[in-house]
Amino acid sequence: MKLLIADDHVIIRRGLKFLLDTHFGKIELFETETCKGIQDLVKVNEISHLILDMQLQDGNVMEILNNLRSEFPDVFILIYTMSPEEIFAKPVLRLGANGFLKKQSPESEVLIALELFLAGKNYVSPELQMLRNADLKTKSLDTNPFKQLSDRELEVLNYLLKGLSIKEIGIKLSVKSNTVTTFKARLFDKLGVSNIIDLQNMANLYNFEIAG
Repeated sequence: MKLLIADDHVIIRRGLKFLLDTHFGKIELFETETCKGIQDLVKVNEISHLILDMQLQDGNVMEILNNLRSEFPDVFILIYTMSPEEIFAKPVLRLGANGFLKKQSPESEVLIALELFLAGKNYVSPELQMLRNADLKTKSLDTNPFKQLSDRELEVLNYLLKGLSIKEIGIKLSVKSNTVTTFKARLFDKLGVSNIIDLQNMANLYNFEIAG
């Protein structure tokens, strides 16, 4: 078995390697902190398992997930991230991942996930399974959360994704900075995100197109 850990924080890579060495053993381990590193190492070393953070130094794993799954259909992929499970897990699984594990999970849950993952089985947390069951009942699996935003919230969202500051957005929209802050808080609340990185990840997931 050959396993690649991709994370831009060395302490996370070291922690996972310790758990794997301690509890599973005899796994050839590789590591990288970039999307390019993932693609290069998988090709050269015939990697069988990938543990991937969503945000790496040179980009977002979701941008390469489809290609990874297409080019290496037999590789098992576990996403290990701080990003909210209730927002990102289901779309990531639809893109081809075999599991989604929160970095906030206790060690006992991490070991359960790793055991299933290394055995070639899919992993979802009990909380995620409840969400999936609820989706089956409500048939809301493919609901696009961006459709619930108002026109003004979409404008603010667009400028945030372009990298503009609150002050710059206020100038663009001819409103006060605290008004922009209010709209930002509202759209963050509606989308269930708490930072710009998760906002960007969500925009990528749902193919949100930034207006010129």
